[in-house]
Amino acid sequence: MLSITTELIERIAPNASAIANAKRISQKNGFVVLSKSEDETLLYGECKGSGKKPYITSADFIDPSAPVFRCSCPSRQFPCKHALALLFDYMAQKTFTSCEIPEDIISKREKIDKKKENAEKPKKTKNVNKSALTKKMKKQLEGLGLAERFLKEVLQTGIASLSGKGLKTYADLVKQMGDYYLPAPQALMQQILFTMEELQKNAEQEKQYYQKILQVLVELHNTIKKARVFLKTKIETEQVNMEDSTLYDRIGYIWQLSQLEEIGLYKQNAELIQLSFDVNYNEIKKEYIDIGYWIDLESGEISKKENIRPIKAIKHIKQDDTEKECAQIEKLYYYPGEINKRIKWENALYRAITEQDYKTIKQKSKTTIAAVVKEVKNQLKNALSEKSVVYLIAFENISKVGEQYILEDVAGDVIELRNKQQNRDILNTLHYLPDNSYLKQQSLVCEFMYDNENNRIFAIPHTIITDKTILKLLY
Repeated sequence: MLSITTELIERIAPNASAIANAKRISQKNGFVVLSKSEDETLLYGECKGSGKKPYITSADFIDPSAPVFRCSCPSRQFPCKHALALLFDYMAQKTFTSCEIPEDIISKREKIDKKKENAEKPKKTKNVNKSALTKKMKKQLEGLGLAERFLKEVLQTGIASLSGKGLKTYADLVKQMGDYYLPAPQALMQQILFTMEELQKNAEQEKQYYQKILQVLVELHNTIKKARVFLKTKIETEQVNMEDSTLYDRIGYIWQLSQLEEIGLYKQNAELIQLSFDVNYNEIKKEYIDIGYWIDLESGEISKKENIRPIKAIKHIKQDDTEKECAQIEKLYYYPGEINKRIKWENALYRAITEQDYKTIKQKSKTTIAAVVKEVKNQLKNALSEKSVVYLIAFENISKVGEQYILEDVAGDVIELRNKQQNRDILNTLHYLPDNSYLKQQSLVCEFMYDNENNRIFAIPHTIITDKTILKLLY
């Protein structure tokens, strides 16, 4: 029998509206025909639509890790509401009569199998077009020169020059960066101009905005300096092949999965569980970023999965969501990185999370705040590193002292807990926990950050892990 669950439908659905519409179709018995193959790898149905002829809908589970949905309706959503409704009907244990697998489905399966066979064949090592890569790197060096010109002019004329006509001049210069394959430095320059525009609207917060601009200017300076050495060295030594270096991210390089595989940044047969999930909005780039932190049950490594949804393409990119099952991934890809490497995968099977999984996660926890803070400092002292680090730490107690929340470890050391943003009171959710057992001798997924003004590290709580549950506080 097929394992179709609400979690599966929520994961594959394009949006909440499609799920709601699918439920209505199922509740109103929209399908006039419901069939399934004898081996139950194919669900087939005919659903009443707005036209004279019903829509022909199928759900093909010949590969459970990558089900294929087809429907004759004109919807551009995938899977459409009719395909989801077919799954709801199966979950509701409605009567599905036995049927032969249609010839067109058999033909399509054969095509998919052929593609898989071709994909599994040993890949020939691609001949790197060194000339093209060298040419691109030289262009990037030119762009870094442009970015350095921007930096020097701002420092020489002062931050105040980023206003009025000067702001427009610099904005034109930043646009030119788009021709030099340097999206990350360009984004830093855009961030500086955006912050200056915000300052003009909120003059009373001048000190705060100037500090932000100075921080980004320092990051831009370090990016230019290190990227220039990196690119020059590769050109001079003629070693332009891709390698495991975080500097590609600082430039803004977009990796292909095949390139990650070529340099060994992948893992076979990984089991991952999502520890936390959040959605951020980048006002400068006009894009949403779905961020999930996942733990590898074998290694205990915590990695980050990002899904970027630009406003311009928001209708065409499915939003990620909080995941309640364990992902069994045949091939997990890693991007170059430090403590929380970015990850990606193409296909996965999902299973229910067991009590043993919860215990395994807790066993992977760091045991002392001092050890975590040391590792966090080592990463944050690198000007080009991520500005936050997510860890899983065992704690003895979470309590409120005055107006502050404190996390205490088994050694008696403490660290301040804070909210992620002023308008999101995560800490307040601690008041509404079922009982106090969640605040004693459990594990906490924390995002560690550095407070420049007060010169200390603090932690943002994401999730509480117990022996029986994962309690996400963020989303």
